[in-house]
Amino acid sequence: MPNSAVPDHLVRPIYSFSEADSLAGATRGTASRWIRGYHYTRDSKRVDQPPVSVVAGDLAAASFLDLLEVVVIARMKRVGFSLGQVRQIVINCRQLLDLQRPLVQARFKTDGQQIFVEQGDKLIEVGRRKRMTAWSEILAPFLQELDYAGEWADRWWPLGRENLIVVDPEYGFGQPVIEGTGVRTEMILERVRAGELPAEIAEDFNVTPTEVHRAIQYEAIRQAA
Repeated sequence: MPNSAVPDHLVRPIYSFSEADSLAGATRGTASRWIRGYHYTRDSKRVDQPPVSVVAGDLAAASFLDLLEVVVIARMKRVGFSLGQVRQIVINCRQLLDLQRPLVQARFKTDGQQIFVEQGDKLIEVGRRKRMTAWSEILAPFLQELDYAGEWADRWWPLGRENLIVVDPEYGFGQPVIEGTGVRTEMILERVRAGELPAEIAEDFNVTPTEVHRAIQYEAIRQAA
């Protein structure tokens, strides 16, 4: 079946909208608009944009899968896609692949390229070069950052697997942690800001100095986003 039941821990609301935006490197309000919808005024008339998330509703928090979708939105917006264009891409990918949440489902990793390359005109009214940019520069690299449990993405390596930092909804309350330890990167940063040396922090948390440096590196990138 293309859409098996989603494990509860992947759709449990655990991030405030502001947390999801921060972790994803998205502009403020992105997660809320994706999950709850939004409206704007055109020619003195209100235009309503419905939610895109399949668990949309009167929610005040985002799930792990919501977070991953917001990551994609943020990255695509940085290369010139509007939220409306991303919305249409996701809606059309759902129809073409018969997937509830294509950006976070394993089959999209294998079938998504065909959708973007061979069925691009059905995907969205944008030029071929822009479609290829979306796949080659945003979606394909992002999908390499995900681990899957069966059909669904269940872990995210925001700097790549070699950099030891992972986001897993079952550890550290879904916040970024040093892989295999559960030590949150924000805790490392707090200790550094307090004036402690990386070697001291590593000893206290029973991690390596390299892991401490990777946590600091991740937080620096996140703060700069």
